Amino acid sequence: MERVAAALYGLDLMFLLSFQVLNRDQRPFAKPVSEYGLGRTARLFRIYLVAGCIAPPILAWQVHVSGEPDFPLAVTVYLALVALGRLGIAIWQNDPHGTRRTRRGNLHRAATLLAFTAAYMAVVEATPHLVALHEGWRSVGDEVLKLVISAAFLAVVLTTSPGLRPWFGLAERVFLYATALWFLLATLTLPPL
Repeated sequence: MERVAAALYGLDLMFLLSFQVLNRDQRPFAKPVSEYGLGRTARLFRIYLVAGCIAPPILAWQVHVSGEPDFPLAVTVYLALVALGRLGIAIWQNDPHGTRRTRRGNLHRAATLLAFTAAYMAVVEATPHLVALHEGWRSVGDEVLKLVISAAFLAVVLTTSPGLRPWFGLAERVFLYATALWFLLATLTLPPL
């Protein structure tokens, strides 16, 4: 099963890159990633979200049965919340950039907040335990990736303010790429199911 999760997280990274390539007519970081769910890449965006709903529960199960007694139960809960948030993102489309906010768009943003916060918390809680499983460069890589994710999460939060809003797309992409990479590496690191 961990191979399925790893493949889904690998696809996650490929989908993020393909959105950029397939939408070259848009400025690369001007809009939120969810804007790709409104245009010609809407179907691909839905597949991206479905993959994001399936992979976290598999990783949560992998964490749960890893035999690592120090892994907090919170990590599995956070991963389940990531999947729930991604499901909400898939159900409720975002409002197009620059339009009036709707109830559906507010639910989309709430689901995004849930998914992002839960992903961040899963990384923060699990990284020390993954570092303990490694030695040398791999543990340093875990820590560096956690720092990138933490900085990107902070940047996402800060760029929701009007003055910094033009930078939101960049912050969001750094966060999404970094968390997908972290989750991919975690699935490959933990003992197989």
